[in-house]
Amino acid sequence: MTEASPTQSSKRGGQLAKSEQTGNDLLATSFGRAVTHQRELAGLSIAELARKASMQRAYVWRVEQGTTLPNLRNAARLALALNIPLTALVANLD
Repeated sequence: MTEASPTQSSKRGGQLAKSEQTGNDLLATSFGRAVTHQRELAGLSIAELARKASMQRAYVWRVEQGTTLPNLRNAARLALALNIPLTALVANLD
């Protein structure tokens, strides 16, 4: 018996793939809200946060909109630019 690849598993288990996507969407949205909240508390614009984090403004905007979920390195760069611990961005994620 051969093991199914992740792509094959997703095709066969449509419900699983759909629920995983929904979970990722919820996580991205929740993380984006946390970044927006912390950015506003810091009194920064998206452009200012992007500059401090050495990121493109459009990328930070997509993170805040919940359309992009950053990897751990980028999440840490955002936290550092906001002068907060990374745990402040992930503490209350949905």
